[in-house]
Amino acid sequence: MIAHVAEASELSGRVVLWLDPEAGCTPALLEAPVRLAAAYGAEVETVAVSEVHQLEDVPVRHVGCTEAADPPLAPGSMPIGDRRFALLTQRYRRIVDVAGSRHGVKVRHTEADGDAVDHISEMCLARGPWNIVALARMPALGGHSLLSSLLANVSGATGFLLCGEQRIKAGTGVVVVAEDADRLPPMLRAAERLSAPGSTIRLVIGADTAAGHAELESQARLLTAGFRGVEFDKAGPTFGVPGALVELLAWMKPSLVIARFGGSCLADGRELSRASAATRAPILLVR
Repeated sequence: MIAHVAEASELSGRVVLWLDPEAGCTPALLEAPVRLAAAYGAEVETVAVSEVHQLEDVPVRHVGCTEAADPPLAPGSMPIGDRRFALLTQRYRRIVDVAGSRHGVKVRHTEADGDAVDHISEMCLARGPWNIVALARMPALGGHSLLSSLLANVSGATGFLLCGEQRIKAGTGVVVVAEDADRLPPMLRAAERLSAPGSTIRLVIGADTAAGHAELESQARLLTAGFRGVEFDKAGPTFGVPGALVELLAWMKPSLVIARFGGSCLADGRELSRASAATRAPILLVR
């Protein structure tokens, strides 16, 4: 599947940014999805999904407080947890709005209750199929299986972006991790679109054996003949060492990583979490 998002005028996709109020989002963290939308001339639509429901028939005790503190909630008013969710959501929406204004990207906002995967899937089906779903972070609870669920159920998304702190001065520009020749051309086209003018695209061959590495590198050199500014990383095969490619990416200090989820580099959610923490860079995942 081509990692692509539709232009705003096409009305067939956008960057769907899942805002997680517990993620501690910073302006630098929320910059990546807006920059991605700007590169494609697309829109951003944020979604905040509340899965916390107030239980009925549960007694609530209102505790008194000093005058300097916030007044107690009146009966029937918004619970403290819901109020915190709403306030944090408003704060993160303002951050995205500011970034959208700076990059000339139109931003919309929506909110829903229930299962987040189901709602994001419905959003991408209602306006698709050229969506990219952006996650502010890997959720703390069930995050490893959540991404697999998103990939399996959100058919209207061509890619998934795990946000990371945008590097102003990165050691390397966009890094593409190639593990097969079939996915490489669309990954390179996405890298060209998302690279800064005049920057270099670094290509990392992800193969376990020397023979596999040599074969894939030969295919990649043929496929990259028409692309400008592509350099091959000199790292050799990983020989099956777990986390070898993640360590390499961390050393390269990329501004963006484009890789396949489920391959030897990012085999599962745990490896993706490690890569995100190690590189502190946005990671664009292709199917």
